[in-house]
This record gives sequence, C-alpha cells and structure tokens, in this order.
Amino acid sequence: MDKGAKKQKRAEAVDQKIFVERIMEFMKKDSLSKAQLADAADISRSALTQFLKNERKPSADAVVKLALVLGTSTDYLLGKVNLAEDLTSPQNYKVKELVSLFTELADSDQERVLKMIRDMKGTAKPTMDG
Repeated sequence: MDKGAKKQKRAEAVDQKIFVERIMEFMKKDSLSKAQLADAADISRSALTQFLKNERKPSADAVVKLALVLGTSTDYLLGKVNLAEDLTSPQNYKVKELVSLFTELADSDQERVLKMIRDMKGTAKPTMDG
C-alpha cells in the first residue's frame, strides 16, 4: 500500500457525516449548546464549530473527550457501531469492571467467583461432594 492509500485509509476513520449527526443528536437530547459542549469537553469552541460544519476533522483526543462528555463510546460517534452505550450508567461501569477483572483471573479462580455469585443468588449447582 502506497503512502497516499495509507493516508486515505486513515482519513476514512472518521465518517464526518455520521460524526456530526451523532454529536447533534446528543446536543439536542441533552439540550447542550455548542459552547456548553465545547467547554465541557475542554476543546475550543471554534474547533467544535469547524467539526460540525465539516471544515475540520476531529483529532482522536477530541473524539475521546466528546464521547466522555456525551456518555457514549467513540465507536458510536465515529459510526463504527449503531447503538449508543450509556457509559454514565453505574450499572454499566460495574459490569465492565467485573468483566475486565474476571477475564484476568485464572480459570480456577473464575470458577470460584462463579460459584460465589451462584451461592449469593441461591442458584448454586449441586457439587459432587455435597
């Protein structure tokens, strides 16, 4: 792949039309002005205006900041997935943390954790030893 093709491939990482539509969707839902969103995301107001007018592509840093403020994923803002995650939900944070911690455990520890949860819920499977 030549340099021009690589640069074009990177440029396609942001579907500007979808990005703008989704930012506007959140702004409307949350009753946010451009100034409020820019200030909350710690990006310049002029940069946000340029993003929304399709005059400038957002940096990765700007996309991350906007996603955090809007309580969604960068993948959603970039058009990579079609469902917005509610990252502000306490339940969502807990589930993500559990999954992250659980996957780092050894298989035997994962089984112990599952048993503890089943015991707590009263759904423990009977074991061979009682």
